[in-house]
Amino acid sequence: MTFEGEFKGGRVDGFGVKDGSWTVLQLVEALGSCLENTDPRARGRGIQLLSQVLLECHSLLQEKEVLHLVLFYENRLQDHHLVIPSVLQGLRALVSLCPPGLAVSVLKAIFQEVHVQSLLQLDRHTVYSIITNFMATREEELKGLGADFTFGFIQVMDGEKDPRNLLVAFQIVRDLIAKNYALGPFVEELFEVTSCYFPIDFTPPPNDPHGIQREDLILSLRAVLASTPQFAEFLLPLLIEKMDSDLQSAKLDSLQTLTACCAIYGQKELQEFLPSLWSSLRREVSAAGSHGELGYAFVSLQSSQRRTILEMLLGFLELQQKWGHVEEDESALLSLRAPVCSVVFSALTDPSVQLQLVGIRALTVLGSLQGFLSPPDLELVVDHLIRLALHEEDSQSSLELGLGWSFRASAPRLPRHGLGPECPRAGEPGCRPNAPLRCAFPSERDEERSQDLRSLRQRCLQALAAVSTHTSIVRETVPVLLQHLRKVQKGNAAGEVVSVCQSLHRVALQCQQDAEGCWYFHQAAVPCLLAMAVQAAMQESAHPLLGKALLEEDVLAAMVPVISAATTHLSPELAAQSVSHVVPLFLDGEVSFLPQNSFPCSFQPFAAQRRLVALLMAFVCSLPRNVAIPQQERLLRELLALSCSCNCPFAATTAAKCFAGLVNKHPAGQQLDEILQLAVNRMEPGLAEGPRRVQALTLLLWVRPALRDQSPGLLGLLGDAELGPAAADGFSLLMAESPDVLHKGCHADVRIMFRQRFFTDNVPKLVQGFHGAGPDVKANYLKGLSHVLNHLPKPVLVTELPTLLSLLLEALSCSDRVVQLSTLSCLQPLLLEAPQIMSLHVDTLVTKFLSLTSSPAMVLVSAPLLPYKARVIRALAKPLDDKKRLVRKEAVAARGEWFLVGSPGR
Repeated sequence: MTFEGEFKGGRVDGFGVKDGSWTVLQLVEALGSCLENTDPRARGRGIQLLSQVLLECHSLLQEKEVLHLVLFYENRLQDHHLVIPSVLQGLRALVSLCPPGLAVSVLKAIFQEVHVQSLLQLDRHTVYSIITNFMATREEELKGLGADFTFGFIQVMDGEKDPRNLLVAFQIVRDLIAKNYALGPFVEELFEVTSCYFPIDFTPPPNDPHGIQREDLILSLRAVLASTPQFAEFLLPLLIEKMDSDLQSAKLDSLQTLTACCAIYGQKELQEFLPSLWSSLRREVSAAGSHGELGYAFVSLQSSQRRTILEMLLGFLELQQKWGHVEEDESALLSLRAPVCSVVFSALTDPSVQLQLVGIRALTVLGSLQGFLSPPDLELVVDHLIRLALHEEDSQSSLELGLGWSFRASAPRLPRHGLGPECPRAGEPGCRPNAPLRCAFPSERDEERSQDLRSLRQRCLQALAAVSTHTSIVRETVPVLLQHLRKVQKGNAAGEVVSVCQSLHRVALQCQQDAEGCWYFHQAAVPCLLAMAVQAAMQESAHPLLGKALLEEDVLAAMVPVISAATTHLSPELAAQSVSHVVPLFLDGEVSFLPQNSFPCSFQPFAAQRRLVALLMAFVCSLPRNVAIPQQERLLRELLALSCSCNCPFAATTAAKCFAGLVNKHPAGQQLDEILQLAVNRMEPGLAEGPRRVQALTLLLWVRPALRDQSPGLLGLLGDAELGPAAADGFSLLMAESPDVLHKGCHADVRIMFRQRFFTDNVPKLVQGFHGAGPDVKANYLKGLSHVLNHLPKPVLVTELPTLLSLLLEALSCSDRVVQLSTLSCLQPLLLEAPQIMSLHVDTLVTKFLSLTSSPAMVLVSAPLLPYKARVIRALAKPLDDKKRLVRKEAVAARGEWFLVGSPGR
């Protein structure tokens, strides 16, 4: 059978090229009569056959073969139009192998010899693919063509109508601009060849297998039009024209495109067109402002239309902020005050959370414009923001930041009626139902409706924290929060105490960049928290049922970051003033500086009220390094003794952490050496035997970075039947930065690349220890190893894991759940970034993974996720309406997985 006959029979299969019995050049010679046939149809069939073989076997070609084939195909571009499609297919197969210098030659030939728009859709797509591949692999060569390359592509694209090809063509234009190809004198031509599709008018056919939506084309074209300021002089008149049209879809697309342009264009490009743009925008805003409450006359497009207009307005406002004072622009804006406020306030009452957020962003800018918002407008701002804070429960998390933005911008001029002490309680005469935040805290007579009120109080706490972004507001919110804390701690409501502490922590963080606010918060909150805790501790023995909430470990743990955040950014002078009171409080029971300091007995934190050492730790370990701590040596000795002798794990651990934090900042020298030697003398016998082995291990883990060569053998403890598991978990602590003690944010001395050094020093010993350990303690070495690997930076982890892969595969068989989860976390980056290594172990991996699916330890994995199930499902509902189909698809898949969390077998 002839080659041509075999091709017609559909049995190409490489024609022996795949199995090496033929070279491609031999195949070309064998096809000679076909390729030289005077009948263009016959020539076309021969080239089609050759191109099909190249598509299947191009990876087997030698460099010499590629050179001859590229030149052959380039020459054939001058052939009959019936042959061209097959020639293009062959070039597509060769494009990634093209020798240096030939890419330019091939593209020149295509531009000169091929009338692309006369080809069928598939063949036009092939041309776009060739151009795309050359741009990805031969960028510098193509740029050598200068503006000729841009002009050639314009000729290729001109007149394209197929949506599949347009998406590729639009991407090529974006790459031309983003990668700085020379446009030369063809900027306007490039704009014309793309802008002729604006606005997109496309309805996908029924049962379209390609899945291209109108929105895909709109977004792709918009990205092109807004990609360069060079298009401004051509695009802006077009957008103004379309904004004034009666076609609502064109108006909407124009506004959205203009919004995108505002982020890219500068004052130079926009200034000339601002009067016309303001005129068009004024009409839209005025219409929206006058009809906003009744519906915008766009039926189901109501929210999206308002959002587009508001985003466009916001873009102009942000530009004005960036450019500075322009009197004409301000006057144009002031003439829009009434409709602008109407549109913004209307957005804040819209059901769409996204529109609410745009409205809040607009308030941020409007609040910063001196004189724009009148006193009645500011009253409405407060009312709307408080209503959102207290009544929009589903969108609360997404709006909190927006609340802070708006208050930050307009805080100095906001009315105080929402926060001041003159407000009556919610529900009482004279209180507006949507106004003051502090009114949301219910009176005792309302406690029957406890569940609803707890939810309301929680939102109120979050809102108070969110708006506390300016010192003038902090001075009013912090007393409210502290007053509420005093109330709830008396009722033993530990959960509510934690919530108040979380809100105080957020306020403290927001005050850190302002010296006045930082010192105010520290003076107001820290002594108050200490006083309440001391009072509760002193009353504990006399009245066991009173004031217990403040002494619970999770409450004390929630107070720690509040005190820490209030201390880390103090100036050295103010920090020294504060430390002169706090340290004597804990060493000598000196309570005179505390508010309401009528305490029933003396304060002895290192004897009777040991858990409160956590608050001392929060304070002293957050001080700047250059602040001297009074009686530091005595304090260190007290902490050391408490950490080794206390039978309360919480108190012992916080004492050890506090000791470690102080040692970290202690100047080097004889005093430090003596303190460290004292710690070693305490730890060594404690680790060896006795009832305080766990406390000794905890101290060792916290001070080990400072001990260096003096350190007792932590690795040896992995073989200890009692301490081995805890020692293994300690490797996680050694590789991490403690957020409240050994952390740069607390001014601690954190050595550069300490994780990599720890890995180098200890992993070989862990591996050696594993191989020599008995079967009952092998898991300890695996757990320690996986903790070390999990804290390594990912690039380092990927390079180091292959040598440890066999050990990690063995770790998957360990019954310890922590080892299983930690090992899986280690393997994940290898699966993603080193598949060639992992492919060698596919059989083992599949077997291990399958066994894990039935592991009792794995069944518990979803349990910690259950509290978040409803919240995540609600959050994932938002991307279900995303413009992009792929985003919607992923959201559906993710939401389906979360619906199954907690179900049998999950």
